[in-house]
Amino acid sequence: MTAGLRHSLAVRVTAMFVLIVALAAAGLGTYLYRAFVAEIERRDDIGLLGKLRQVQILLGRPGAAELLHTRPDFFRDTMSGQENSLVRFIAPDGAVLADINAGGERYPVPPAAAIAPDRAAIAGWTSRRGDPGRVVAGIARLGTGTVTVVVARVYGERSAMFARYRQRIAGAAAVGLLAAALLAALLLHRGLRPLRVLAGHAASIRPGTLAQRLDAGDAPSELLPLIEALNAMLARLQEGYARLSGFSADLAHEFRTPVANLLGQSQVMLAQPRGAAEYEGLIASNIEELERLARMIESMLFLARAGQDEVLPARQALQALDEMTKVADFFEGMAEERGLRIECAGSAVVLADPALLRRALANLVSNAVRHADAGTTIALQADQRAGSTVLSVENTGVPIAPEHLPHLFDRFYRVDTARGNADGSTGLGLSIVGAIMALHGGTAAVQAEGTRARFTLDFPAARPESARHAAH
Repeated sequence: MTAGLRHSLAVRVTAMFVLIVALAAAGLGTYLYRAFVAEIERRDDIGLLGKLRQVQILLGRPGAAELLHTRPDFFRDTMSGQENSLVRFIAPDGAVLADINAGGERYPVPPAAAIAPDRAAIAGWTSRRGDPGRVVAGIARLGTGTVTVVVARVYGERSAMFARYRQRIAGAAAVGLLAAALLAALLLHRGLRPLRVLAGHAASIRPGTLAQRLDAGDAPSELLPLIEALNAMLARLQEGYARLSGFSADLAHEFRTPVANLLGQSQVMLAQPRGAAEYEGLIASNIEELERLARMIESMLFLARAGQDEVLPARQALQALDEMTKVADFFEGMAEERGLRIECAGSAVVLADPALLRRALANLVSNAVRHADAGTTIALQADQRAGSTVLSVENTGVPIAPEHLPHLFDRFYRVDTARGNADGSTGLGLSIVGAIMALHGGTAAVQAEGTRARFTLDFPAARPESARHAAH
């Protein structure tokens, strides 16, 4: 459960929101506290300067000198808020004329005194009990001379007031954080509801309901890219699943025929005693079927590996005419048996894996030999174009209907289904050609016009330095 909470988006967003609120509350509380403290200190300093001014006025009145010697407390008692006030009178020669300090506090005397000091002249100090204090000195007339008046005050109640204010700020911040956390959790729960609905819709999709799509009608705009991406993924899954289902059905059909042939022939042969020649014929027929099955399995394995990017082509700069000539020489005997000629022409450099290129060309030439009319020519052509190298195999044969062209590179697809497996084809040759071209980043295509069919392999062009190397 702890791991689940740690990876919960709601918990993390709530924690971040609470952290932001906490930082904002701390900043605001600190600002308000400091502003409050500064205002109180300013008012206390103005009050302290006012007390000094009161004493200066009293000293300027007639008889003030006698009062200073006989009743010094009079000067403190006449001040407003005289509690915790301390007053000291100092003669020009430094002698203390009077010191009103019942508690015996020791406070500093400002080194400079003026007739009308401002806040900058006020100094801070700390009492014996640890309370903050402020002190200011000023010049006052006394008779025909002057004296220095030092007024100090201890602000014990201010410390307690500041402490209460801090507690209230902290309490308000704590309550605010709790409220923010609850509100954030509630808002996130409501805000993430579309995600829960989306998850429910996605969980309801099964292999049989891949055609279903996620509804984006009531979803917020922030989720629309995700819903569109998921719907696109479902479309790809549906297409892949349909292709896989079709491939499985085709595979079962393709295997059923040779297996049925093997079983039927073997059962018929075993139904009664046979001669050695008949058994040899059965074995030869079975071997032919097994070889076809082996070729089909090998082709299927190649397509599966190519589809999983497990086949990595070792690209080389090759002379296309040389590669086409090698393939043509291989099929020359088979072509002559059917009264066909194979011609190669063109000059181009192709960047391809040699073995895969020959396999693709061999599949196209084999297909052309099987379907070309007797007495015609199979033409292999290489063309160097801007940005690509195009190899083509063209033959004359039975016209191909336009509706078949988009499916010729599909697995197990045959234009003439009536011929079945009579020609020994596995139905995977053109699929392998398409897979090989996909591995090279190229394309395979077919054009049919009348009795002419032209298959093209479009490879990305070789780099100039690779082409020069191939020429040598």
